[in-house]
Amino acid sequence: MVRPKTSHDPLIGRARFATLAGVSRSTVTAWERQESGFPTARRSNGQDYFLWSETVDWLDRRPVPPGRLVAGEPVGTTYGDRARKKAGGDRLPSGTAEGLPSAGASYRVPTGVDDEPLPENRQIVTELMGRLVDRVRGAAGVLDYLNLLLCLHYLRGAAPSRFGALATRARALRTLDEAAQLLRDIGRAADEDLRGRGIHSSMQEALGRLEPRTARDLRGVVDAMSRLTEGVFGLILDEYEHQAALGSGEFFTPRPVVRLMTRLVCSEFGPGEPESVYDPHARDGGFLIEASAYCAVDDEGPARGRVPRTYGETRRADTWRLATMNLLLHGVSPSLHLTRTVPWQGDSERNSPRAFDIVLTNPPFNMSDPGRGERHEGQWTYGAPPVDNDNFAWVQHCLATLSRRGRAGIIMPNKAGNSGHKADRVIRGNLVERGCVESVIALPAQLFTGTAVPVSVWVLRHPDDRCDSTLFLDARHMGVKSGSRRLLSAADVDILVDAYQTYRRPEEDPEENSPSAGAGGGGRRVPGAVVSREELRSSDYSLNPLDHVEHRGGGGDGSRHEWESAWKGLCDAEGDLSTVQGTVGRQAFLQGPGGRPPWPGRPARTADLASLCEIQAGPSYTKLGKAQRSVDGVVPVVFPRHLKERRVSDEADERVMGETARRLSHFGLRINDIVCVRSGAITQPALVREHQDGWLMSPNVIRLRVTTRHAGRVLPEYLFHYLCLEESVAWMRDRAAATAAPSLRSESLGALRIPLPDLAEQQEVVAALESLDALDRAHQSVAASARRARTALSGVLLGPHTHPRA
Repeated sequence: MVRPKTSHDPLIGRARFATLAGVSRSTVTAWERQESGFPTARRSNGQDYFLWSETVDWLDRRPVPPGRLVAGEPVGTTYGDRARKKAGGDRLPSGTAEGLPSAGASYRVPTGVDDEPLPENRQIVTELMGRLVDRVRGAAGVLDYLNLLLCLHYLRGAAPSRFGALATRARALRTLDEAAQLLRDIGRAADEDLRGRGIHSSMQEALGRLEPRTARDLRGVVDAMSRLTEGVFGLILDEYEHQAALGSGEFFTPRPVVRLMTRLVCSEFGPGEPESVYDPHARDGGFLIEASAYCAVDDEGPARGRVPRTYGETRRADTWRLATMNLLLHGVSPSLHLTRTVPWQGDSERNSPRAFDIVLTNPPFNMSDPGRGERHEGQWTYGAPPVDNDNFAWVQHCLATLSRRGRAGIIMPNKAGNSGHKADRVIRGNLVERGCVESVIALPAQLFTGTAVPVSVWVLRHPDDRCDSTLFLDARHMGVKSGSRRLLSAADVDILVDAYQTYRRPEEDPEENSPSAGAGGGGRRVPGAVVSREELRSSDYSLNPLDHVEHRGGGGDGSRHEWESAWKGLCDAEGDLSTVQGTVGRQAFLQGPGGRPPWPGRPARTADLASLCEIQAGPSYTKLGKAQRSVDGVVPVVFPRHLKERRVSDEADERVMGETARRLSHFGLRINDIVCVRSGAITQPALVREHQDGWLMSPNVIRLRVTTRHAGRVLPEYLFHYLCLEESVAWMRDRAAATAAPSLRSESLGALRIPLPDLAEQQEVVAALESLDALDRAHQSVAASARRARTALSGVLLGPHTHPRA
């Protein structure tokens, strides 16, 4: 493997090459064509660049002919000696990157990526990836716009003086020509800084394709990037994948998953260890960043004074550039190799053994069924992987690159754990028999952008440090739903790491670490099982946690605990039902057989709804469209789909940032506001409850709020129940159907006539109807509790570990 010295090994152009060697450019061109071993050119913005170290090494092998020696050069001087002298006696030429570190050093102590970026950062990034995308990119691709954001963020951290100058120019932009020139200069600044660190970059070319509609749009982008704090590189990539709906997940592994795997694998090492980290499919460089940060600081907090050697590989040039910038911004020397093939193929030098203490990766696994043929190329210690499926090729590559004390963490599809393909079974069997599989942890579904493929984390170890059993954990129930994705919190990561360490060290507390008991901190259980090699043999070497972990219904202690909890819940629900039934019997209109009929013989006076309420439609789409909303916001937004069973549901899957909510405070909701559907299928309205105070209306709903003048004479709950009548809903549907697309106008809704008894009778009506609503909910709770109790009892009585009575 070649390990480029990218962080302290700048790139030089062909003209600089010639100047340092003291020859003409045509001589350099002739050397390149005629001489063997000439340095490899790196293409950037249509020009060739060469690594300084490779250039000097090659020039050191070429003595200067006696007739071409200059004054002061003795016979035997090499072109390398001359180049070093012209560069100032150092191995680095002048004009390298701002803040360039000394050889072998990172430009600051490595820092990990925040699990929870600041809300203001999320808001800014959401806005940047909203309408500004199309307004700034024009006919260019979204990836070119992404490059602009990342170049600005990179320059702000790596070259702050250059960023400051560019930001000052942006504030004075007036014309599109000035905007185009600024874009080119931003790309040029990033390219020059990256080349100074040995990275061939073509950002100037990418940014030159952008076509802002106005100079103000570009001004807005630069200003927003100026307000971002550190640690948002991954956030920008994540939002890009979310907006672009990428299915590949090429750039990004969720930060909590990165942190979980890093802690699982690195925690086995002592102080000052490990010494090296490798990611064979580096994506955004997240694993290298997190592992470097974890190993650079001891348990007490202070820096250890040394960081592990890092190395990564990637096959995409855009990924390579972005990951390199990400590594530099987090203080990690970006030793990334851009390749054309998977890591187990290619030249012999690249495939030569190189041992790493830590290997962490999220490879592009394959969910298709393997081909029937056998793979003949390559050397496979544990068996040749099947054709057309590289899942176990990645596993074996990770093991092949481990040091004898090494640990590896790799994300694998659950299907690989119990695939019935003959080659897969053979490989799994060899992995188990040689003691390489330390743990397999099933993760929740939908953690990754664009795919719901269920995956697991495999923790592997070198066969010379074999394990006699494998720990299986089932974490599929963990995390919280956020939009279409599921998110692991920092607390979830702590619980999983605690469960892993508890299971792996049962001697510390044998009672709490039995496989049926579950493990985990904070009172949350993580179902798990420690399975011996003999048991794995009997399961056809299945490495899928679902085949080994006992769950509720499995007949063990966990099932009995679930039964006890379910029975208590049923008893509590029946007690609540009894209380509600007593309350119902005391309400007006509900006493005695058949109850007292309302308002006998006397019609109530009526009034237009508009005379009783302020009727407010939701904000326009320009004020509250998709660009302003984010699942990571703090204030929920109510849409028609959230109006369920006369209530506003608590899903809160659409949110906005606090600043947006304050700007749209006129459209906020208060306790006892009535929310109706404005556009779409008309359903029963909903009443805003106390904990939903401050939520925001969407453009598709209408808010009704009793006016101050009628506050003491009209109950909002009474109006709400009247609007829920089948006749009232039918009236609203009829008015909405009068338009091409179902839409209820505020003026039409305001014309609805409402019967108004006196306040005391309104109160009686509300109390009676709400008591029946409470009775309905109490019955539903009893029914749900009974179903849960039935499921739990069947698990205890019929589970696979139930012992028949004597």
